[in-house]
Amino acid sequence: SSSLFYRFNRNQLTYNKLQIRGCTSLTSITISNGVTSIDSYAFQYCRSLPFITIPESVTSIGDYAFQDCRSLTSITIPESVTSIGNHAFDYCTGLIFMTIPESVTSIGNYAFYGCSGLTSINVEEGNAIYDSRDGCNAIIETATNTLICGCQNSVIPNSVTSISHHAFQNCHGLTSITLPESVTSIGEGAFMYCNRLTSVTIPNSVTSIGEWAFRDCSSLTSVTIPESVTSIGGFVFMSCIRLTSVTIPNSVTSIRYKAFANCSSLTDVYCLAENVPETDTDAFIYSLIESATLHVPASALDTYKDTYPWSDFGTIVAIAEITGDLNDDSKVDIADAVSVLNIMAADEYSEAADVNGDNKVDIADFVTILNIMAQQ
Repeated sequence: SSSLFYRFNRNQLTYNKLQIRGCTSLTSITISNGVTSIDSYAFQYCRSLPFITIPESVTSIGDYAFQDCRSLTSITIPESVTSIGNHAFDYCTGLIFMTIPESVTSIGNYAFYGCSGLTSINVEEGNAIYDSRDGCNAIIETATNTLICGCQNSVIPNSVTSISHHAFQNCHGLTSITLPESVTSIGEGAFMYCNRLTSVTIPNSVTSIGEWAFRDCSSLTSVTIPESVTSIGGFVFMSCIRLTSVTIPNSVTSIRYKAFANCSSLTDVYCLAENVPETDTDAFIYSLIESATLHVPASALDTYKDTYPWSDFGTIVAIAEITGDLNDDSKVDIADAVSVLNIMAADEYSEAADVNGDNKVDIADFVTILNIMAQQ
């Protein structure tokens, strides 16, 4: 049978199977050539192991194989490997870079979950299943254009349509991220525990934001949810403790359990929905909303005042109409200017976009909004 040799306290030992789970003092290991697979849980909790070389004979890395090897800073996956199991490198927090060879055809769920130190991820060219297009520092499933794993230096390409569940979880070095207009869905827990993330741009193309997506993003200060979203899922912004301002669009019809729970710094919530969204009673629990101001459409002011939990806001006021504020977020900015361009491109008419009141939407309205912005 294939054998494993490893050095431990200066003694050379021989094993007839490849599993040393829980050897927390293991600091050096040599896997003999001829071993064809690294079994599930093989090196789980080997927390003192700083590096490992996998021989060219290995074709598969099992589930949880290197889970919680937190001292592991580098590992070379040879061209012989075709599959990487579920949670294979789970919580390898010391891992700095990772290269996926051309030979890999299967990467399991959460393979790099919690690898908070990753600064570089690259899929070698020629891989038929995965890619790192445009030098994006991420792993993308080619056929579905789904980003399945990112790191603190990732730049999401314009061709990506979906951010997979937990793709950036625990990415502590991530400070800002822009999602391109091609993205339509943000998966469950996608940016969970990104505690240095201060800003995120969510485009109007996004229609779905999964539960826990931004939970514990404790440096996030403001968020604007786009008009394309109709429901805010459970726990999405829970424990974003520095979040002061939230804008909820008119399109939202439901807000789920603890969506904004424990957002203890909230000062202003702009809910632009003219029909009060169906809102879980714990949506804002522990967020001290009795000290915050809720801004709502004038036509729905009384309804919000009479509907729990909205009625718990300390102050509830009507949003004043502002010329040029097409998206009703109480300010005139580049988003409103872009809205005018979009309406022009669609050859449509909008009374709100007809800023100069000449019964048409054209470049003059766009220029008027720019002028309003300049005077602010």
